[in-house]
Amino acid sequence: MKEIKLHNIIEEIPEGIVLLDGNLSIQFYNKVFSKLLSYKEGSPIGKNLRTIDFIQEKQTIKDNFYSDLKERKIIKSLYYIKNNNESIMVYVFSKNIQIDGIDYTLLTIFDISSLMQCSFNVNKIEKRINYLEQKIIGKDEKIKELFKMIKLASESTSNVLINGESGTGKELVARAIHEVSDRRSMNFVTVNCSALSESLLESELFGHVKGSFTGAYKDKIGKFEISHGGTIFLDEIGDITPLTQLKLLRVIEEKTITRVGDNREIKVDMRIVCATNKNLREMVTKGLFREDLFYRLNVFQINTTPLRDRKNDIPVLCEYFIDKFNIKTNKSIKGFKEDVMKLLMDYPWPGNVRELQNVIEHSFIVCSSDYIDLFDLPLELRQFNFREIKAEVSNDHLLFIKSNKGKGVNIKPRNTLTMEKIIEVLKSNNNNKAATARQLGISRIALWKKLKKFNISQ
Repeated sequence: MKEIKLHNIIEEIPEGIVLLDGNLSIQFYNKVFSKLLSYKEGSPIGKNLRTIDFIQEKQTIKDNFYSDLKERKIIKSLYYIKNNNESIMVYVFSKNIQIDGIDYTLLTIFDISSLMQCSFNVNKIEKRINYLEQKIIGKDEKIKELFKMIKLASESTSNVLINGESGTGKELVARAIHEVSDRRSMNFVTVNCSALSESLLESELFGHVKGSFTGAYKDKIGKFEISHGGTIFLDEIGDITPLTQLKLLRVIEEKTITRVGDNREIKVDMRIVCATNKNLREMVTKGLFREDLFYRLNVFQINTTPLRDRKNDIPVLCEYFIDKFNIKTNKSIKGFKEDVMKLLMDYPWPGNVRELQNVIEHSFIVCSSDYIDLFDLPLELRQFNFREIKAEVSNDHLLFIKSNKGKGVNIKPRNTLTMEKIIEVLKSNNNNKAATARQLGISRIALWKKLKKFNISQ
């Protein structure tokens, strides 16, 4: 009765149990071991353990695994074993025992595949987050929202339309969608639709066969075929012609393409991500873009934010680009002088992050000290700074004349702003410098100078 109960208990153990004699023949096993090895025909009793391949990752069968067992060495290691033509990862632990004076080896086999899969999924999520944080720089709430949209897009196969100004990182967003999706092991293909004529774009997208037109000396595979299984990024989609729009619509609907000069249809499976700095909906209204294609492309929309609307990220981006160009140029520039950073915060950045990167790269070429000065900046920014200062001086004079000539005028000259008034307005705007400057009727540079003059904490 006790023996039956003990056997029942062993059968309920969630790990594989197998007892081997000195020749590694199986003397006892439980049902978990049988399940791990998928024994379908008869019992494994009496069979030699060598019939089972215990393989270590990236290695051949470990012959010493069996010799170590035969020599009664303790085994504690990870292995792969086959189960219905599928490899599962197990942790093997051996223990030498004696029963009635006879030496046996007891193997405990832990199936850790499910644990590894769980770990893989966690690592997969962490890698997605790390990729986004490493490639898309910023801490603004708008960037956090962008991360959420990228993750949502990556979890589906729907077409994506990215809207945004030039220089806001639309291609970076498209690549991020690909890199954190299940298609990341396949190709990510980029096509700039505005850089090619209609005929060249058609050949670029669909490919062509030899002799289909003058200059077609050999067959060419198109970008749609190259991106099969992966992602194709169509940049500046708003610039394609009506004929190309029609052909793209057919690709989306039929999932097939035909090379130029050929009549053979080729099946394709690719994720389409498009980008534009134009208002496609407005183009549809004006008849410049097909409405049916617009709705096919605009399944999931992502909007990138211009740099002027997330200026809190400017210092973060500056630090990133300084580190990048220090490595590239073998310099050790530490940062910007204070008046330069104020200028960078005030500048409207029409070219967005790409323009900021170019400005810093230019400054690295010119700068010969530890900190970038105003004179190290490109001419456009220095002229902007001059215009700001000139406007400030002119407006101060204008305000002074108005306050002296005009009766009942409430406008005060800027140089009469008191410390108390500035602190009061700052508090009312929750220390928002831009809003405070607007309310006081002065530029942000002028406000910064006042704060510095009155030693008001910034």
